[in-house]
Amino acid sequence: MRTRLHPVALLLSLLLLSAPLAAAAPPTGGDSNTITASETWTEDAHMNGHVVVTDGATLNVNANITMETGSSITVQDGGQLIVTNGALLSDDLNAGLMVNSMFATLTINFGDLADEGVLQLKLDHTIDANSKMNITIGDETVNASGLDMVSFDVPLNDTDLVITFDSYYFTPTYVLWAKAIYGGGNTETLLPQDIEAADAPLYWFQSGFDIHAHGDMTVTSSTISGANIHCEGLCQFDNAELVGSAPVEAAATSSVAVLNSIISGSRSDEDIILHDQAQITYTNSQGTGGTTDAWVRLLSQRSLSTNIPNGSLDLYDIGYRANDWNDLTDENGNIVFVEAGATNEWKRMIEWMDGDGVVHQEDASITLSITSSWGTFSQTIDAPTTAEGSMELALPYVAVTSVSPESTTAVANKSVSGMVSVSNTGDADVSGVSIWCYNGDEVVDTTQIVVSLTAGESKDVPFTWYMYEAGDAMLTCKPLLPSALNGISTLVVDTTGADSEIVTWEYEEEIEEFPLIIWIVVALGFGGLALVIATQARKQTMAKSYTAYEEAEEETDDEEVDEEKTSSIYDMKPESED
Repeated sequence: MRTRLHPVALLLSLLLLSAPLAAAAPPTGGDSNTITASETWTEDAHMNGHVVVTDGATLNVNANITMETGSSITVQDGGQLIVTNGALLSDDLNAGLMVNSMFATLTINFGDLADEGVLQLKLDHTIDANSKMNITIGDETVNASGLDMVSFDVPLNDTDLVITFDSYYFTPTYVLWAKAIYGGGNTETLLPQDIEAADAPLYWFQSGFDIHAHGDMTVTSSTISGANIHCEGLCQFDNAELVGSAPVEAAATSSVAVLNSIISGSRSDEDIILHDQAQITYTNSQGTGGTTDAWVRLLSQRSLSTNIPNGSLDLYDIGYRANDWNDLTDENGNIVFVEAGATNEWKRMIEWMDGDGVVHQEDASITLSITSSWGTFSQTIDAPTTAEGSMELALPYVAVTSVSPESTTAVANKSVSGMVSVSNTGDADVSGVSIWCYNGDEVVDTTQIVVSLTAGESKDVPFTWYMYEAGDAMLTCKPLLPSALNGISTLVVDTTGADSEIVTWEYEEEIEEFPLIIWIVVALGFGGLALVIATQARKQTMAKSYTAYEEAEEETDDEEVDEEKTSSIYDMKPESED
C-alpha cells in the first residue's frame, strides 16, 4: 500500500532544501564547542568561548578570528588545528620595549603631522629617584629619575626621532607607548610593536588567549597574535608570524618547526622553550633578537644516580651561566643537583640559540670521588643533558683467595711461614691494603701484611704466623676495609676472606736425663780441666821461687862488691913491729 506525503510535510521539506547551509563558526557567547569531524572557518569572526578538537577531527581556520580575552582552542591528541592564510588575533594586548638595557635606542617617525609638537614617552613604572635614567633626543636630555613619563619638543614633519637611553638602573623598565601631541590637542600614538628598536627587546606582559596543542598544529602564511601556545605534539610555523605569542612552550613529547617565519615580542627572555627532549627545526627565521634567545632547552630538573653513597661531587660550568659548586650524594648515592624552579632556570638550560642565531651548548662536567686509606677513587664525566643521569665510579674489588702455611704442624711459641694470595678484580688500582688474619674470632699474631694492586692484578704475599699454645688452629685472612668505604663494602671487598688448612701446634719435648756416657765425659772434662789448672799453678809457683832466689843471690854479690869498694889502703898496712 502506498502512503501519500502530507502537503504540510512536503512544504517543510522543500523549505529546508532551499535554505542556505549555516557556515561553521567559532562560539561567540562564552560557551564551549566540541569538534568531532572536519570543520572549516572561512568567515572573519569574533570568538568568545572554548573549542575542543577531538581525536580524529580537524579544525581549518582560513579567516581572521579575533579572540576574546580568556578564550581557548584545545587540540586533543590525534586532532589537528590548521591555520592557512588566516589569523588568530587577541583583542587585548599589552607590550613594552625594555630600555634599561645597554645601548637601547628607539627610532620613531609619526609622519608629516606638523612642523613642531610634543613627544611623550610612557614608562611602565616610576623610576627610582636615586637611580640614573637619562633619555636623550638630539641635544636635549631629560633625567627620568622619579618620573614615569617624559616629554620633548620635537619636529613632527616626517622626521626620524632617535631616542637613546643612558641608565644605571637594574629594574626592568619598559616604554609602553609614544604619543605625538600637535595642533592644539591632536594626538597620534604608536604602540611598542610599531616602534623601531635596537637593543630594546619587545616584551608582551600577558597573553590574550590559549592554544593547547596536545595533537598537531600547523600555521602557514598566517599570523598568531597574543596567544599563549603550548605544544605537546607537532607545532609547525611556515611563513608565519607570531606577534606577542612567545614564548612557545614545547613539552618533552613535542616537535617544533619554525620555517621562514618571524617571531616578535616575547613575554620572557626566550621565544621558544624546549622542555627536556623536545625537538626543534629552526630555518631561515627571525626571532625577537637582542637579549631574547630564539630558543632554549630547559630540563625539568637535573638529577644523578651513582654507586657512591655520600660521594663528593664537583660540578663545573653548569647551565647558561656556567656555574660551579660542590655537593654530596645522599645515603643511596643519588642527588638532585638542580631542582625545578624559576630561580634555577639558568642551571637547567643546556642548549640555546641566542638572539643573533648562534647555537650554544653547555660544556659542563661532573667529578665524583671518594677518599680512603686505599686511595682516592675519582671519575669525571660530561654532565648529562637529560633530566635524569647516571654515573658509575670505577672501583677496586679486593679479595683474599687463599692462605697457604708451609706446614700443617708447628711448634708452639715459635712460628710457621706461608703465603697469602690477594687479588683485585675491580676496575681501579688500590694501595695500602692491610690483610688481617684470625683464628676463629680472635686476631692472631702475624707479620704485617700490606699489599698494593693494580686493576686485575693478583699477588702472593709472604707471612709468618706465631702461636703460643698447643692445639689445632686454622688461619682466616681477609682485607681490612677502611671506614670511609663502609657504605660500599659489597662493591669493593670480599669480607669472607679465605681459610688455611688446619695447623697442629705442639709444645717442644723436654729431655729429662742425660745418658751415662755424657756424665763420664763431663767428669773427665772437669778432671782434665782441674789438672791443667793445677799444673799451671805449680809452674807459676816455681817460677816465682826461682825469681826470688835469683834476686837474693844478686843482693849478696852486691854487698861483697860494696865491701870491697869501702876498703881503705890503710887496711893493707903491715901490723906494727912493736
